Amino acid sequence: MSDASTETGAAPAKATSRSGSRSGSSRGSSRGSSRGNSVRSGSSNSGSNNNSNGSSALASALRKLISGIEDQVMAITALSGQIDEHVSALNELRDEATSRLLHLDDLRAAAEDVNLSAFLDSSIQPQLPQVEEDFPARIYIG
Repeated sequence: MSDASTETGAAPAKATSRSGSRSGSSRGSSRGSSRGNSVRSGSSNSGSNNNSNGSSALASALRKLISGIEDQVMAITALSGQIDEHVSALNELRDEATSRLLHLDDLRAAAEDVNLSAFLDSSIQPQLPQVEEDFPARIYIG
């Protein structure tokens, strides 16, 4: 935006100074010069305004970028907290499953009868978790 504004502000100054120099009379050329100077000073004011506007736009864009980064960091922190809660619950479930499997192992080891041992071998086959866990490197290594 500021580039277009700068070009627009510079174009009238050039056109005015050319029209002033084409005038044959000295009075016309002095007016052209004074107009050129006033336009130029106005153009430098608009140039400084454009710089100020450009600086303000840059500062605003940087504030938005930093705000966006802060929002992402807060969201990731919240997700990490949720992951921790779910992993804690998962670990509790794994502990319970391990405890139950150990009880079944004890039951199997206590069976002295061949038929009972065969029955327990065939029936003590619980389905273990089937979903493969994903551990993204950026989270766990990075």
